[in-house]
Amino acid sequence: MAAARQAAWANPSSVHAAGRESRKWLEGARERVAAAIGARASDVALVGGGTEACNLGVLGLARRAESTEQSPDGQHIVTTEIEHPAVARPIEALERCGMRVTRLALPNGAPFGTDQLAAALSQDTCLVALGWVNHETGTRLPLSAYSELCATRGIPLFVDATQAVGKLPVDVRDLGVDALAMASHKLGGPAGAGALWVRRDRQLSPVLLGGGQERGRRAGTPDVVAQVGFGAACSQVAARLLAQPRLAALQVRLEAGLQGLGALVNGDPSQRVATVVNVSFKGLRGDELVAALDVEGVACASGAACSSGLTEPSPVITAMYPQDPARARGALRFSFGPETRDADVDRALEKMALVLNRARAAGAS
Repeated sequence: MAAARQAAWANPSSVHAAGRESRKWLEGARERVAAAIGARASDVALVGGGTEACNLGVLGLARRAESTEQSPDGQHIVTTEIEHPAVARPIEALERCGMRVTRLALPNGAPFGTDQLAAALSQDTCLVALGWVNHETGTRLPLSAYSELCATRGIPLFVDATQAVGKLPVDVRDLGVDALAMASHKLGGPAGAGALWVRRDRQLSPVLLGGGQERGRRAGTPDVVAQVGFGAACSQVAARLLAQPRLAALQVRLEAGLQGLGALVNGDPSQRVATVVNVSFKGLRGDELVAALDVEGVACASGAACSSGLTEPSPVITAMYPQDPARARGALRFSFGPETRDADVDRALEKMALVLNRARAAGAS
């Protein structure tokens, strides 16, 4: 990024020498992003982050299907109850405009079967939009089974893979999906950069209107330096995948320690990635525990970071355990990556025990 900042200051759409140099840096980044998911560089649109990638995937595919009448009415979307706001909010906007939406449940965090997905589809379904890996519990969906069903029915499948790339092997040539969103900062790259891969034969309507950048899929002058950082992070995806077994061992260690302190595990432990532990301490408030842990130097969350500052219980845990609202109120999410070591887990457990003792003593008094 430092090298790009010196050389790629010009608009990459300009035809002069400085613009051409900037374009070289941008296209080099695109090639690295594409390589990380087994894609052709020309099928990857570089955008301003994971949220924009998800908005473009959801709104672009749904509006395109509606305008081209790919289904009888083009008025139905299937999604889940536990999507990230970057997926859930665009779908809500389409719903307000008249589209019908079916939201599939994941009771106790367990993925739904293909029979449930098949039952939700109808003749006017124009889009299925799913997060491959849940952003709060790490629950992973059996994507290949879903994509095979959608392909059989001729229904576009958008996948939010922002939490999957770097944690699961991703090859769009095998997945069978129609569009896939990525985010730079989930891979150790800079914030403000992301990508949407779109199957070559699948058209979508742009969300940002203006110039013809990104083959008409995303208007606006790109942040070349951020995209170069994104590409550099993508070049390290293989190393991140190699770290997953070690992180899985840390996950087990942290989870067992938290259970020993009275925690309940949220989500399906048999179907998840290795980089997140989500637990609940019933009778306590997750947001208060987050604040107390922060004072002790431990960073965790009670929900999505995108919703930080909100005191409402996590909507994901609420949807997974509707019969047990105390579970959502007392939820905590611990995340870790290649930099996390055994000592970090030990320290987190030590501080967690200290905070819990204080909270429980205060409640008893």
